[in-house]
Amino acid sequence: MTHSDEPRPQSSIQAGPSVRPRPRRHWWLLVIPYLWCIAAIPAVNRVGYVFGNVPFLLVWMIIGVIVTSGCISAVYFVDRRNGDLERI
Repeated sequence: MTHSDEPRPQSSIQAGPSVRPRPRRHWWLLVIPYLWCIAAIPAVNRVGYVFGNVPFLLVWMIIGVIVTSGCISAVYFVDRRNGDLERI
């Protein structure tokens, strides 16, 4: 019996063509909310500006919620376009 005639063991995982996963560089967008809400707060907290009767820090955090929502939705839509939602 030659090497090529030997039976191969069955595997529960089907070996398909070798496909390299796409790089997820768009996930770097998720760093923006961190920098906005955590890293920039000490600098923003020094601003004494009042928008109407609302402190600037509160305005900054509310805008941060909007920016965070935009970043997360952009990552979601790119992942959905690439078919990567189930691959996480």
